[in-house]
Amino acid sequence: MKTPEQQLSDEIEVERLWVTTEQGEYVVFTMLPISIILMFGLWGTVSNALLVLWFFLLTICNLFRWKVLRYYNTHKASLVAGTTKFKRLMLLGSALTGGCWVLGITWFLVPSEATNILVISITLVIQIEGAIATWYSYLPAVIAITFPPLILLIALLFLQHNNIYIAAGLIFSLMAVLIIITSIKLAKMLNYALRLNYENQTLRKESEEKSILLETALENMSQGISMSDKNDRLHMWNRQFVKMLGDAGALVSSNADLAEILTAADSTDPTRLKIADRVFANQFEPDSSQRSLCAKTWKNYHLKTDQIYEIRQSELSQGGRVLTYTDITEQVKREQALEKARKEAEQANAAKTRFLAAASHDLRQPIHALGLFFAELSDQVLSPQTATLIGQIEDSIAAINSMLNALLDISKLDAGVIKPTIEPLVLEELFERLQTEFQPIALESHNKLRFRPTDAVVNTDPAMLERMLRNLIGNALRYTDNGRVLVAARPRGASLVCQVWDNGSGIPKDQLNDVFIEFHQLQNPARDRRRGLGLGLAIVKRLAKLLQHEIKVTSQFGRGSCFSITLPMTARSAARQLPQPFDSVASTNYALSGRHILILDDDISVLEGMQGLLQHWGCLVTTANSPAEAVDKLASGALRPELLIIDYRLTDNVSGIDVARSLQKRLGYPIGVLIITGDTGPERLQEAEASDFPLLHKPVHPAKLRSTLQYLMSNQASPLLLDNEMGTQ
Repeated sequence: MKTPEQQLSDEIEVERLWVTTEQGEYVVFTMLPISIILMFGLWGTVSNALLVLWFFLLTICNLFRWKVLRYYNTHKASLVAGTTKFKRLMLLGSALTGGCWVLGITWFLVPSEATNILVISITLVIQIEGAIATWYSYLPAVIAITFPPLILLIALLFLQHNNIYIAAGLIFSLMAVLIIITSIKLAKMLNYALRLNYENQTLRKESEEKSILLETALENMSQGISMSDKNDRLHMWNRQFVKMLGDAGALVSSNADLAEILTAADSTDPTRLKIADRVFANQFEPDSSQRSLCAKTWKNYHLKTDQIYEIRQSELSQGGRVLTYTDITEQVKREQALEKARKEAEQANAAKTRFLAAASHDLRQPIHALGLFFAELSDQVLSPQTATLIGQIEDSIAAINSMLNALLDISKLDAGVIKPTIEPLVLEELFERLQTEFQPIALESHNKLRFRPTDAVVNTDPAMLERMLRNLIGNALRYTDNGRVLVAARPRGASLVCQVWDNGSGIPKDQLNDVFIEFHQLQNPARDRRRGLGLGLAIVKRLAKLLQHEIKVTSQFGRGSCFSITLPMTARSAARQLPQPFDSVASTNYALSGRHILILDDDISVLEGMQGLLQHWGCLVTTANSPAEAVDKLASGALRPELLIIDYRLTDNVSGIDVARSLQKRLGYPIGVLIITGDTGPERLQEAEASDFPLLHKPVHPAKLRSTLQYLMSNQASPLLLDNEMGTQ
């Protein structure tokens, strides 16, 4: 008679072989078109008669295997009764199929023709993969179908005495080893999964049996229970109650005083709450049906055994009460462990935020200086010979800036310094702009980009919605090749669902939520920067939360994805013209030549880079490495700057904003201030945004710096002009 373990092993083996019959039917028929393709490729290059004969023999073998698999797949009982017979039939079919492939290699392989070897080798590899996929649970069948042709092919390759052929032979030799290893590992995985399935079924059955017992027998309750009369004399209890009391359990008897028993069970530690005191302090409170005593003034009950119990009571209509005692020792320990882990995680997250902010600041400083130096240098050395190199360097700097700006956007959103401006928006205008922007990009990636016309008007922040759609469309084009991307708006009641569809690579179901996590990227293990930094969708998620717009994603892996943003609709009459983006607004072309600017920064390289670039633009530049140096240079009164450019965080954590206000008071005339910062910490971003000074984030693109300076200069008068006006009054 077989043991339960042997019976379980037999059941698992039958189930494993039955799964093989389902997979095998598909694989057998998959090899038919592959064999036909091989015939087509070899037709005319070898004996056509032998080719037809080989195909006929292989098809007969495959049909035999399919017939056996089909029969046992639909007659599982026959498989249970004849497992050994099924194995023999499959081993025979596999051996015959392997023999056919031996004939094919013998008849058709032409070692002197590399193309011939390649076609036959690829077909054989596919045959091997199919064998592994089908028979990994029965290793002899894998060996019978793969090893004879594989060994023959390896031998023929080695006989060519050519390094390339020998290398190919070695690869196929390694493949033979991997076939065995892979089959064994896959078989173990399937066995493990099936065993877990059977064990789960057994556990469920046992659980149901225990549930029945627990309902019919009080003694099997997992909780302690006691029932007492109106005088609190014990009348009923269970085994768990006695066990909970420890040594005091010896006092348990009919009509025993429950107070005395619980007092004896109490911990002697004066810092711990007493069961008896708390139970009887709440004994006759009104409306006490099914309430938790610990919800009143206490939580945990410590016994002498250091166990912790939660006690609940129910009043009986005839007087007396029922008390239940639940051991929550492990629960309390888990809660304490979770709380400790939560605090550690918060501390680690705070440390990570501080580190990233510091690292971002330290990275932005030299990159900012690099951009300034390169802008000055490129104007001086630009020529047909250097144009390409200069363009490549500009692209690299732009890529770094893009990555840092994406990190900055995340920091701004987390810091809460970005506030939405909700207003009506004509969606068609936004679609037209985005189509103009992305159509060239779509053509480069051989994609067809289409925007479905719409006359809808929605309530949103136009700039933020544009950023969200730009990120979604950019992602769709980035992960779609020779495909289609559709942007459409579909009414849903009082709302509008704006959707971005693509038929690209799609997203695995288990990663649909992960795509919104920072730095998470699919199909980019090499972190190719051309495929983004992995922050685009994280920004979309934060903007959607800020705007209270619901965002969803659906996808079929390998077939495409759809991202949807739900927007509230409004009347068209309330809509205004879509504002132009900030970067595209033409700044006043105000001359910088001859204008005096004071630069205050504690980074020497930034000072030198800024000074060189501004002097190249014709500005008169005074630099200072500290607030004290700036004050010294202004003390004589001869220095009359027209604009202050100040770093936000100076040496010793001195605030550039405070220094700017101090210098404005010292100068005594209206003077513009431009704050430049490399900080991305939430607190510092909030402070900088609240200062009302114009703010640029390092690294600053020279063109943006120039346009900002021109704008600031055009909106203020020169101090020399102010002096002249004051003199005429």
